[in-house]
Amino acid sequence: MYKEKMQITSIDVDENLELRLSSLFKFLQVAASNHAEKINVGHLELLKHNMLWVVIRMEVKIYRTPKLDDVILVTTHPGETRSFIYPRYFEVYDSKGSLIIAASSLWAIIDKSTRRVVMKPKGLAPIKPETNKDDLSLPEKVIDDAQELVDVRKVRYTEIDLNGHLNNTQYIEYILDTHEPVFYKDHRISAINITYEKEIKSGHEVKLYSDKGNPETVRGNVEGAPHFIAKLTYEHR
Repeated sequence: MYKEKMQITSIDVDENLELRLSSLFKFLQVAASNHAEKINVGHLELLKHNMLWVVIRMEVKIYRTPKLDDVILVTTHPGETRSFIYPRYFEVYDSKGSLIIAASSLWAIIDKSTRRVVMKPKGLAPIKPETNKDDLSLPEKVIDDAQELVDVRKVRYTEIDLNGHLNNTQYIEYILDTHEPVFYKDHRISAINITYEKEIKSGHEVKLYSDKGNPETVRGNVEGAPHFIAKLTYEHR
């Protein structure tokens, strides 16, 4: 079990002084990356074999949203590998040890050149599975109900990560921006389940669709094809 204390700073929060969902995804990504490095399956190690990690699905449940200056404990551990799928779990605890956020995710390894899934990676250290009583169930595929075009975004240089595509946390910012800031004065996000269908790359135009419900489905299309689908649940403040 990997554990890392993190402090919520001014760049991590919204105008309600609460941790922004995209910032939470960044915290989880940092923890996963640091743990992967520690067990010798990190980014640099995979690059030696011309491979990359990609996330396929992720689900997050937020029981209480931490705020500015809070110190949280982020924990993460791998689950049992399933063929070419690598589960990973996360828990976030407050300074008193109470569980405030739980997340689960599914990852795969792709070939850096072909961008295809590597079914049986060679030369990597074995990944030992662990469990935690607070583990969230693994994410299910999101069903698409989005119909209404609500936004169009063009992927820029600053949104591209070290894998050469739109970072998974940036998808969350696209989703959040489909609502005006005033929406978040009255609503908080209590859950999100996102399925990453295809890579989004620099220069792509992403058309965002929504069903405007609660739970709300948001889909991102590139050239008419779904590249991600998310379902978010909101609570009134």
